[in-house]
Amino acid sequence: MDAARSLDSIRTAALALGLDPCAEVTLPGCPARVRPLPEGLHPRLRALLAQQVPQGLYAHQAEGIAAGLAGENLCLATPTASGKSLVFMATALHAVLSRPGTRVLALYPVKALIQDQLDKWRRLLDPLGLSCAFIDGSVPPASRAALLEQHPVILMTPDVLHAWMLSHLEHAAVRRFLAELRLLVLDEAHVYEGVFGTNMAYLLHRLQAVSALRQIIASTATVGDPGTFLEKLTGRTMTVFDQDSDGTGRPGRTLLLLRPAGKGAFEQHVGLLRALLKQGAGRFLAFADSRKMVEQIVSALSRSEGAPEGSEDEPAPEGLERAAVLPYRAGYEDDDRKMIQSAMEKGELLGVVSTSALELGLDIGDLHIVVMLGIPASMKAFWQRAGRVGRRAYGICLVVDDRGLATAGGQSFEDFLARPVEESWLYLENRYVQYANALCAAFELSAADPRAVDRSVFSNLPELFSSLLDNELNPSLAVPEDLYPLKQRAQGGPHLEFPVRSGIEKSLAIRLQRGPHLQPLGSVSFSQSLREAFPGAVYYYMGRPYRVFQYKLRNGEISVKPERRVTTKATLQSKVFPKFTGGTLNLTASEEGFIAEAEVQVSERIVGFTEQRGSARLQVQYGPDCAWAQRPLTRFFETTGVCWYFDDRAVLTEELGQALLLAFCAKFGIAARDLGLGQFYTQEGPNGLGVCSGLCVYDAAHGSLRLTQQLIEAFPDVIETALAFAEDDPDASQELTDGLQALLDLTLATKQKACRQAAVVPAGDEDWATLPAPGSRALLREDVGSADEVTVKGWRFTPKGLMVDLVPTDPKVSSWLVRAASVVPIHGETRLLRVNLTTGEETPLEAALAAAR
Repeated sequence: MDAARSLDSIRTAALALGLDPCAEVTLPGCPARVRPLPEGLHPRLRALLAQQVPQGLYAHQAEGIAAGLAGENLCLATPTASGKSLVFMATALHAVLSRPGTRVLALYPVKALIQDQLDKWRRLLDPLGLSCAFIDGSVPPASRAALLEQHPVILMTPDVLHAWMLSHLEHAAVRRFLAELRLLVLDEAHVYEGVFGTNMAYLLHRLQAVSALRQIIASTATVGDPGTFLEKLTGRTMTVFDQDSDGTGRPGRTLLLLRPAGKGAFEQHVGLLRALLKQGAGRFLAFADSRKMVEQIVSALSRSEGAPEGSEDEPAPEGLERAAVLPYRAGYEDDDRKMIQSAMEKGELLGVVSTSALELGLDIGDLHIVVMLGIPASMKAFWQRAGRVGRRAYGICLVVDDRGLATAGGQSFEDFLARPVEESWLYLENRYVQYANALCAAFELSAADPRAVDRSVFSNLPELFSSLLDNELNPSLAVPEDLYPLKQRAQGGPHLEFPVRSGIEKSLAIRLQRGPHLQPLGSVSFSQSLREAFPGAVYYYMGRPYRVFQYKLRNGEISVKPERRVTTKATLQSKVFPKFTGGTLNLTASEEGFIAEAEVQVSERIVGFTEQRGSARLQVQYGPDCAWAQRPLTRFFETTGVCWYFDDRAVLTEELGQALLLAFCAKFGIAARDLGLGQFYTQEGPNGLGVCSGLCVYDAAHGSLRLTQQLIEAFPDVIETALAFAEDDPDASQELTDGLQALLDLTLATKQKACRQAAVVPAGDEDWATLPAPGSRALLREDVGSADEVTVKGWRFTPKGLMVDLVPTDPKVSSWLVRAASVVPIHGETRLLRVNLTTGEETPLEAALAAAR
């Protein structure tokens, strides 16, 4: 079907589904700017390139290769499908040909991208008599050393670099490879942000500390201020080739904005994809913003049209391989991922529904249409998705705007498309990330050849990292109590305990029980399990539903069994405990209330779930009589957040908090899953305010990424954005609009205040300690990321050290002693005592502080 007919039929189908084609923008194509091959190329490489690209190179390719040959660190930030790969590949081959024995390491953020790029590397390497190999999690560890020895170019995932290579520095093959490593390639570098990116920054510095690396070339399609971002990520100053340098010729694209006219977004999403299949409009790639949504859409597409949810209309398992549409996301098993990728490349699928995993530069054949099922959080993601079509021929991008983000506040679709691309967010000051990486670095520096170590590369990292590293190499100070659980976990090997993608958070493997056999069904992080695979949840994998019947956090295992198609949603209770005294980072206040960014403790508790089967809804509560879980599942972490409290209760509703959170995400390009909303309660507010309770938008990462720093700095602007969304939303309540206006008025009346510092008990007699008072509530930290609320009975000093006696939860147990270090006071709630471990004397902490003054 030609492009014009495709657009006409799509508009007709959209209207029939209640999707209004409200705006359309066509981005015209542009001619190429071509340049000759740069001077200085190795003669054999020059001859090969002259044969493979007889028309010459795009302007940015020629200039980039010239800079690469000069030894410059490069940031290639031209658009998708602009031929960035040729720049780093040519530079790599020139280095290998010019100096035999040189090694090149190319890091790709996902396994699928390695498989996609292998052929490109081999098309250049094979004619020159050179070779490459890949090492990802599917390559047996016993085979990896030989690959390092045999091939000058190695393609690898960051996971393997972190968990295997840098944990095996005592091996001769690893040492030789790092000693000959001259060039590091970072493809799709914009992926490295948030927790993953922050860990990646430390990993790249650790690599440079134990290798002879001289040059880094990074490739990224969409990121704001790419040079500054790459410098923070790698520690090196970059020569940047951005969109202004782009010489690529490209066909045009049409972006069609679809606005739902009513409710039922999920059914409209499914209906739109069904219509594309029926019309034969062309192969499509649809993006959804959560793994759960991807799975459920494909599951709905595999049902017969009109079959109800939870019906017996289920395809046979082997039928998935022959399906017209398949899901794609992170967390799949290797065989399943390769099967989907192969079907995409061969054109055997009519469509794929994916998370952001396919925003990357995978070659998935000739795509005609991209569908965005909702506008993504950032303009970075928007243009990555839109860039998947219009690469070789004219393409169509359908944007389903179910929240009115593209036209909020009276802006046009053209205005929305003109918004600047956000910068990628790294937060190197996260103390948990720093300590986990310090534990890894200490292991590496101890195992590496001392002559090959260069600690100067750590000089541009936060000072705390070097202090923690020094203390691991030459212990002189006690490990801080909040970091001690990481020290304990690291005894099993820090590289395996602290994955580069999730940092300190545990990963859980999901297994299907079929008789005595267990079939792996991917994995989830602990926080992902609270959304997708909690006890009793129906977890979807490859579009098929499975019930979680066993959940073992300590062992990192989740067991599932086949289930009918139903949906489950966790019942989440979020409690926030701010540290206003000594932990307030920014504060504005008035007589009516305050807005404060502060250090906070967060307890996210799954207390049950809601199960939806067709129109029937079942509420399940965890407890002694529940078949799925006998107690709540709790995630506990320390982070930062923005808390607000005013006398007007209309500004403290959950509806208003959610509206503010979503507006913040839209304004700053932050994914909603990286934030949380909860109610805070404290007996002591900031600057002497007494008991109060309000709302808090918090950073959902352990130790914080300081995402909410942007919120307090632009609080009035975010409220105005939320107001614009509410005024454009016919379903928004008048109470929400009035509450947001009231919050804006109250916010504008606040003034900047100095933050109150915590009083400190002077260091003195080691016989004294600070402990929770009997009768106080506190948190028992079982592991990093997990804690339960407990009540304190008292304390004891035993041969095993200082212990706290807790009120047993089991009536059959009379005493429950735990290490004092594992009992965490709740900010603003737990009463504290100063106790003398020798005499037993007890003094309230407030009295001890008053005496100290």
